[in-house]
Amino acid sequence: MCPPTALGKLQSGSFIKIREIAESLTDAERRVARYILRHPHEIPQISITELSERARVSEATVVRLCKRVGLRGYQDLRIRLALDLSNQTFRIHEEIDPSDHLDAISQKLLHRATQTLQDTIQVLDREALQRAVDRICEARRIDLYGVGASGVVALDAEQKFLRIGLQARAFIDPHLQATSAALLTPQDVAIGISHSGSTKDTVNALAIAQRNRAYTIAITQYAPSPITKFADTVLHTVAHEPLLREAAIESRLAALFVIDMVFVAVVMRLAPQTVRRLAQTRNAVLDRKF
Repeated sequence: MCPPTALGKLQSGSFIKIREIAESLTDAERRVARYILRHPHEIPQISITELSERARVSEATVVRLCKRVGLRGYQDLRIRLALDLSNQTFRIHEEIDPSDHLDAISQKLLHRATQTLQDTIQVLDREALQRAVDRICEARRIDLYGVGASGVVALDAEQKFLRIGLQARAFIDPHLQATSAALLTPQDVAIGISHSGSTKDTVNALAIAQRNRAYTIAITQYAPSPITKFADTVLHTVAHEPLLREAAIESRLAALFVIDMVFVAVVMRLAPQTVRRLAQTRNAVLDRKF
């Protein structure tokens, strides 16, 4: 068993969570969510009765929405939103326009990248992250699944874990994903990476892995999606890229950020052997440089 380590307390990011799940809610819940998103500064100041009247829903609907984002009730929401406001955890997104000059594009990309990382840390569940680190530390084998940009993230995780001596492999071919998952055991970990959470091949691979009782981890957006049904632990990300969605700029960055957090936590947990292995693998490729 790996010794415990502190990963730090992550804030709730209630505003971000509501924004992420808004379109997947019932009509009544969506009315509450949209009112909160449009008038966040009002919520800490008004009662549940006032909010339900303004959103034209029942008080029970307000409570259901609160519980959807992991809160105990409306009072908890008021406190968390006040915290979000004080920390300025939500901002207006700056869209990149075809008329923008390179300086404007670079600044907007920087702002969006910064917000993506800040939003992701807000919604990431500390206990889920701890569980993922625990199981990876103890795993006989770690298989990673992803396609497209998520496949790039899986390959990045593979090389990181290999550097510290963990038996990790990324599978970006759908047939190999299924084949790999079919051979996993309860001593293994499977990590599925999909921002949408709806990539059929990745979801299918994680489902097969779970069926074989491997420990399954999903890295995906903070919203209901098929992949979460087959994950023992879910590590949520946040990304907003309506203009350049197919380029997967922010979603890739958010997933890489989560992988980096997991990797560093594993290195610290298993030190000093992981630190020694990092040095060994670095020395092994020194002669490949001029």
